[in-house]
Amino acid sequence: MAWRDAAGLGRIKDGSINGLKAELMRRDIALRDLKLQRERAEVVERETVREMLRLLGTKLDLLLRLKLEVELGPRVAGKSAAEANVEGALILDEIREVVNGNLARFEADAIKATVAAE
Repeated sequence: MAWRDAAGLGRIKDGSINGLKAELMRRDIALRDLKLQRERAEVVERETVREMLRLLGTKLDLLLRLKLEVELGPRVAGKSAAEANVEGALILDEIREVVNGNLARFEADAIKATVAAE
């Protein structure tokens, strides 16, 4: 009885062999469902997501530094406030384009990594 509780099987009302077999079949079906979801790219491994988010965060930090610390000054130097706002909007569009491209790549890479892990 103690091994049954330790294995998480204590919740089975009837501790007979048939009850244990039924629980084993339910677990096996749940495991197969998870595998099918991964194969259909409906589920991505948590570690893959963490790694990709870390990578995206690093890329975003570098992108913002480049655009705001390096490019912004020369692009708005000698311009009026209205012209500086236009330049700011252009920089924002450039940042969005890069971020959206990286997010699209993230999805494709995450799916590849999940399929490769299996």
